[in-house]
Amino acid sequence: MVEDARPRAGWTAAWAAAAVVAAGAVVGLAVEFHWLGWTSIPGGSCGSDLDPCPDGTMPTILLAFLCTFAGFAATAAALAAFARIRPGRTLPAVLVVVGMLLALWPGRQFYVWLRGPVLDPVWQADRDRPSTVRGLGVWTVGENAATVVRVRGDALVAYDSRDGDRRWSLTAPVRGSVCAMSASVVDGVGLVGFGRYGKPCDTVWGVDVRSGRKLWQREISGVPAFTTASDGLLTADRGVAVALADGAVHGYDLADGTLRWTANLRGTSDTRDGGADKADKKEGGGVDAGAECEPLVGSAAGGTTRVVVTCIAGDATTTSARLVTLDNATGREVGSRRLPVESPVDTAMVVSADPFTLLLKERDARGVAAVLAYSGTGDGDPVEIPLSGSEEDLAVAPMADAFAARPALSATVGDGRLVVAAARPGAAGPDRVVGYSLSDGKRLWHQDLGGTVTALAPAGRGQVAVLGGTDRLWRLDTGDGHRLETDDGTLVRDVDGKIEHTAQLLRADDTWLVVNSDGDSRPPVLGVRG
Repeated sequence: MVEDARPRAGWTAAWAAAAVVAAGAVVGLAVEFHWLGWTSIPGGSCGSDLDPCPDGTMPTILLAFLCTFAGFAATAAALAAFARIRPGRTLPAVLVVVGMLLALWPGRQFYVWLRGPVLDPVWQADRDRPSTVRGLGVWTVGENAATVVRVRGDALVAYDSRDGDRRWSLTAPVRGSVCAMSASVVDGVGLVGFGRYGKPCDTVWGVDVRSGRKLWQREISGVPAFTTASDGLLTADRGVAVALADGAVHGYDLADGTLRWTANLRGTSDTRDGGADKADKKEGGGVDAGAECEPLVGSAAGGTTRVVVTCIAGDATTTSARLVTLDNATGREVGSRRLPVESPVDTAMVVSADPFTLLLKERDARGVAAVLAYSGTGDGDPVEIPLSGSEEDLAVAPMADAFAARPALSATVGDGRLVVAAARPGAAGPDRVVGYSLSDGKRLWHQDLGGTVTALAPAGRGQVAVLGGTDRLWRLDTGDGHRLETDDGTLVRDVDGKIEHTAQLLRADDTWLVVNSDGDSRPPVLGVRG
């Protein structure tokens, strides 16, 4: 009996063809890993301490060379074996190509695992024109911040957060420059102030941020001390727009700009219009007779407006300050508390409207330089968190003059905690994030990130996002500071030279927005997404 050898020959050919496909897959991995590895290097070079290579770059390139040598050797051997069984050129070439194509998807998945999570730019706004304008502040509008409004010196420009399309723009009045804006949008209305060169901020607009339409305009006597863009001059709460003026505070209807009330803040508390009854005043709330007082910064939330008022005595030698609380419905003073200053106030900045948290720094080097946290609805003694301590210096606000009308703070307040960027002794800039309790001012935790902290932003309940100078985005738990997701953070790719050190970070659903003040040398707004 003679055995039929055709089935065995068929199996031999099949195994030889499979070997060619497998060898082609290795070649395909080599090509893919070379492409993914070399193109992942920003600017064509990396590896220094200041410019480390992205995660997975070196392993991918090493695998690429390994697959190159192994793939070509295996392909040569497999093709030789196949040619002895099935002579020809077309079929072996097809089998190699099939193997290369089959390797693309698993190779990509392996690279993604090796590389770790990344964020890639998905859109960027056109550069500012004219090139001399600068961004002064930012609003977000709608559910999940569907629209971002960048306020420039000469205009307001709104972008779709998803794709960067320009939704609307509103131009400033002739020869008028933006000098103030509300910290947030309330009931779809944002407040923006304008002033002429060298003049106080004396024109207030209510703007429908959904359409970019001006709803109303009011003229005021601006605070004389502010002739350039400043924060805290305009604020809004449910149904009311509040504007700081020369020695007074005005309350307007948020929808149509109708004047509701005016609170006079000049002179002593006994002679101001709209002041609280003497029985309601707290000890230390008044100032000396003959003192000239001016509002410095204000913030509205929860039905009241808190205003920092500075006063200079008649002899021009004594400086004092108060925190005045006004009822938003009537403008009536419902509280006044002396602030612990004796020299001129260099910095007064609202860190949070609710709970009210104030950054206060006076000119005297031995004076107050702290974050003051007020709890509840009263104006009792605040919790003080010093700006400079034995462990670090807090970097609540950027040193550079960026986003002057609404500063991009490197701090967030929530869940009874202040989370803020800080610089260790000797550091060139903020390089860690620190958490403090607002109830007692105690330092709860710190997290060193191994690089400069560029921006902070809320990232959901109990979380804060931190954008680092090494193009990394971390998420931290605000309770204890531990890193969420990955210890190394998420790599933000292809943004080299596109993010300034004073940038503002915003979250819009699944997109992170980076907003620059300088929109000429960098994109005004940049969207990145995983």
